[in-house]
Amino acid sequence: MKPEIEKLLNHTSIRKYKDKAVEEDKKDIIIRSSQMAPTSSHYQSYSIIEIKKQKTRKMLKEISGGQKWVVDAPLVLLYCVDLHRAEKYFEEVDSDALSNLEYYTVAVTDAALAAQKALITAQLLDLGGVFVGGIRNDVDRICQDLKLPDKVAPLFLLCLGYPDQEVQIKPRLPKEEILKQDYYEDDNQDEIVEKYNKEVKNYYMDRTEGKINETWTQRCGKAQSAKKRYNVGECFRRKGLAKK
Repeated sequence: MKPEIEKLLNHTSIRKYKDKAVEEDKKDIIIRSSQMAPTSSHYQSYSIIEIKKQKTRKMLKEISGGQKWVVDAPLVLLYCVDLHRAEKYFEEVDSDALSNLEYYTVAVTDAALAAQKALITAQLLDLGGVFVGGIRNDVDRICQDLKLPDKVAPLFLLCLGYPDQEVQIKPRLPKEEILKQDYYEDDNQDEIVEKYNKEVKNYYMDRTEGKINETWTQRCGKAQSAKKRYNVGECFRRKGLAKK
């Protein structure tokens, strides 16, 4: 198996980094690779903001619930949906249509594909990273502090650096639960999820030396209940990214 494929199959989120800057040439490769991700109709409906100021990083750390790697990571990139560029420059554009869920979905997809390509490129350059969606706890503050215009809004951070930790690979759902054939078949779903719950519980018990004793459904349910984030939809509607 090619080493590049092994890296993809052995992905882990890296949150602790060596005190070493990401070289400018590597940063350039990461950004250029991110830009080469597939994009719907060539819209390229996202923007990337490199966060360098410590003041801004500390604000983002606070918003995200104290995730210290937001401050510590040598390279921090904020990915935003961006339909402002389309509204401003596309010829004969229908500004009203840019506020429907189709174009919001296009922009989110564009940004996610670009960010994933950035992470993969970074991993191939021997860097590691983690996505931080916790910044959506206060999107209004980010929009204001970073001077984001209408139809531009923050989605997540990508923190990158040279790894200073080894992390166990977190088990994914079995392939037969994710991959369907021709239609959505869920006859064996209960059995699959029950087995996967045990696997995830054992993973966390081992990784945390017994401090976390939760199944996948327990842990994800708790996370969903704690992260309703109704303010995201309210903010995005005010920004013109969705109809009111």
